[in-house]
Amino acid sequence: MKPILLTDLDDTLFQTARKMSCVEPQWVVANGADGKALSFLYPWQHEFIHWALQQMMVIPVTARGIESFKRVQLPFSYGAVCLHGGVILTPEGQLEPKWQAQTQALLDPYQTRLLNLLAEGLALGEQAGLNLRGWLETVDTTAVYLVFKTKAEVAELDQIRQLLLEQADLEGFYLHQNDNNLALIPSPISKAKAVAEVIKQCQAVYGRRPLFGMGDSLSDFEFMQHCDFLAFPAKSQLAGQWHE
Repeated sequence: MKPILLTDLDDTLFQTARKMSCVEPQWVVANGADGKALSFLYPWQHEFIHWALQQMMVIPVTARGIESFKRVQLPFSYGAVCLHGGVILTPEGQLEPKWQAQTQALLDPYQTRLLNLLAEGLALGEQAGLNLRGWLETVDTTAVYLVFKTKAEVAELDQIRQLLLEQADLEGFYLHQNDNNLALIPSPISKAKAVAEVIKQCQAVYGRRPLFGMGDSLSDFEFMQHCDFLAFPAKSQLAGQWHE
């Protein structure tokens, strides 16, 4: 009986080059949209994930969009949760239809607001002299959540976060900030809700199995609480919170 591992990807299983020591060799694990190598594994990470893929049912739980997820060069075969829970992919890589219909209905009222918040956030950043870019993460034509990313110091995200809290209408949204990304996510969307659905579907097919949850950020902790065992990298947002 294989246990189930529900795991975040970026900064949990692998990371970008700037977060790595140049002393050790690196395995390319994901490319950017431009085709260039973007994310890497240390040899020990490579050994761990390939061991896990053989011994466990590994299900990624990620903020990545579908195309970004497909650029990860690991043979996942039990489906995935993408877009902070806005999407569940089947083992065949297709949208899970029931979940898709449900989230589509929940996101419809947010479409105009997401567009407006993107424009408002970029305008506030420009007025404050911040070097930001922003975009909507989508599935098909539906916007799922909004991302701001800094081109300069990470402290700029703290500034735009504060400006949005003070001046924008964020009712019905929650904010997630980790490293140099700030996401504005509609309240109906979460990794935890999608993971609960994935666990229900898995148990209907495979029965009750041990559940392991892995993640690095505070937003991962909610979905990890659906699991029997929790793990996080020693150098992570979750580890910092734990030490506090």
